[in-house]
Amino acid sequence: MINSTTNLTVVIRNKEKVLYSGQAAAITSVNEKGVFDVLPRHENFITLIKEKVIIHPTLRENKEIQIENGIVRIYKDKVYVYVNFKS
Repeated sequence: MINSTTNLTVVIRNKEKVLYSGQAAAITSVNEKGVFDVLPRHENFITLIKEKVIIHPTLRENKEIQIENGIVRIYKDKVYVYVNFKS
């Protein structure tokens, strides 16, 4: 059972500015295998993402950011997302 007081710390940024910085109950995005969710206590990992990032400040709220591409790194309940970079 997940403790409801546990949140993720999320920072989403592009080259110019921070698009979102704050706490979230979860995030959702898309990678080459499909849609995935990140909840508190998720395994540490890095993946390329595309299409969108959805921040869930609470489990009943959604804030969607449309993206072309990005990379997400999850490490110890901290989520760092870098979006719309040129390869």
